[in-house]
Amino acid sequence: MPPSSPRYTCSHAGCPKSYRKPSRLKEHQRSHTGERPFACTTCHKSYLRESHLQAHVRSHLPDSTRPYVCTHDSDCQKRFWTSQHLRVHESTHSGTKIYACLEPGCDEAFSKHHQLRSHVCDVHAPPGTKPYQCDHPSCSKSFSTNQKLRSHLKMHDDRRYTCSHPSCLPPSGSSPAHYPTWTALQSHIRTNHPPTCTHPSCDGRTFASGQNLRAHMKLHEQRDLESLIDQVDSDVDGQTTRPRKRRRGGELGRDWICDIVGCGKDFKSKKALTTHHNVTHLGRRTHVCPHAHCASKFGYKHLLERHLARIHCSSALDETSSEDVSDDYESSEGPILSIESITGQTYEARARANPRLIQCPFPAVEHLMPTSANGAEIDGSSSSAECRHVVSRAYDLTRHLKAEHGLFADRSKVDEWMKAQKRS
Repeated sequence: MPPSSPRYTCSHAGCPKSYRKPSRLKEHQRSHTGERPFACTTCHKSYLRESHLQAHVRSHLPDSTRPYVCTHDSDCQKRFWTSQHLRVHESTHSGTKIYACLEPGCDEAFSKHHQLRSHVCDVHAPPGTKPYQCDHPSCSKSFSTNQKLRSHLKMHDDRRYTCSHPSCLPPSGSSPAHYPTWTALQSHIRTNHPPTCTHPSCDGRTFASGQNLRAHMKLHEQRDLESLIDQVDSDVDGQTTRPRKRRRGGELGRDWICDIVGCGKDFKSKKALTTHHNVTHLGRRTHVCPHAHCASKFGYKHLLERHLARIHCSSALDETSSEDVSDDYESSEGPILSIESITGQTYEARARANPRLIQCPFPAVEHLMPTSANGAEIDGSSSSAECRHVVSRAYDLTRHLKAEHGLFADRSKVDEWMKAQKRS
């Protein structure tokens, strides 16, 4: 009568093993989860199976407790836990060599298997070959232990990895897509399922890694918490006050504080604190202008980029115009003025050449005002003529409206308007 087919199959993705007993399946599933519930009370080693623990516990017992004793020689008297181990040992006394070399023309035989493996490596294999050799075609690797060989053999399994993303799950009755290596699977995930921000304001923004996404999500959490704190403060005060100037990135999470006496600036990362210390207190200028005739150096990359955009790009647009080469942080030289820079023609030419810059919408800014200010008359410090100022960030536009036009715009509305302008 043929044996019954296995009924208990492993549910782990990519594992085809099955067992006739649920207890064996449970033991096998521990190899996927890493659970090792059976621990030795003496040395605290843990095992997947209870039988493995029992075999290990006997290693702590004295030799006198081993039931099988060698009787071949009165001088031997070695003891063993199993009769199989005793029989293997007795073969060393009788001279029986049951492990014969299978290579053609070789009549060597050995009493122990590891001796045969060493013989094959030394005599019938290239120099440097280890005892456990991979028998996969076109693979010549060898290993010192059987465990390392088993781990290596998984590399030759083309069905080793599969994607568990919901969009990649196959319909019922069909097999999923498999990947031979972990690198191939990760490449598939980065291409087809990149980490995506679920916050409504990000509109499905993707990131190169999960670590970058987690750092980005902390910004949303801090902004939501700051909004809640502001709402509570306004409810307690009972009156609306002018919004205080906010730093980029918010006020929460600034745990890295400069320890220089008299400074006290705080930052949101150790890297930002280190950069501040190198630039402000040590005076390092590592960002150098690449133009041969320009010896400008900057402590921050964005200052170098601004220098290249204002000085060298504008020179290419209009060779006859003069640029403002002064910088509040790096240079003490005064600006060289021309009629173009005085009348604003150089500024407008630079604004037209950069598609990332967006013009200030003043005086049509009613849609950027807070809800309580809607319908109110726009009466800024400047005239009602069209404003020619250009910005690249919502933060800059908010500060410009406050400084030049005396308007306190709603930050969230400015953010949404800037995003819409950049998409159009």
